[in-house]
Amino acid sequence: MSQQLTIEPLGATIDVEDGQTILDAALRQGIYIPHACGHGLCGTCKVTVLGGDVDHGLANPFALMDFERDEGKALACCATLQSDVEIEADVDEDPDARIIPISDFYCTVSRIETMTPTIKAIWLKLDKPIDFQAGQYVQLALPGIEGDRPFSIANSPQDVASSGEIEINVRIIPGG
Repeated sequence: MSQQLTIEPLGATIDVEDGQTILDAALRQGIYIPHACGHGLCGTCKVTVLGGDVDHGLANPFALMDFERDEGKALACCATLQSDVEIEADVDEDPDARIIPISDFYCTVSRIETMTPTIKAIWLKLDKPIDFQAGQYVQLALPGIEGDRPFSIANSPQDVASSGEIEINVRIIPGG
């Protein structure tokens, strides 16, 4: 079952699946809510709940203080809907902005090269074409490993369009 999320000042209403965060649902519909860490630590994705009930999830108490919760604030990256909800968010209303909804991809490692003693370049062959702008990143999730990690795409959109591969540069950190 899903709930409805209305995002002001856009007036946009979207479906949110059970357990899906406000941020994930918005991004998948092409609605950009500013965010950074994605784990409830920084507070960049703070929104105001105007109506309805949310579960705050694992929001860090320093990123979302008790008095802010009492004032109806929530972190979009952690909050899940408990009912139909209306929020106010700092969304980009520029009609000329190019917003690319997030998508899920499967990939295989096609090549690995050592760039420096601590950095590897890894090329990932995608299962379908990807649309992105220079400076964007991907969130990688690996089977059997909890959580995901962000990596900037190192090659240009034109290179990716012709090769079907993205390049990420990974710093090798012992135990990381």
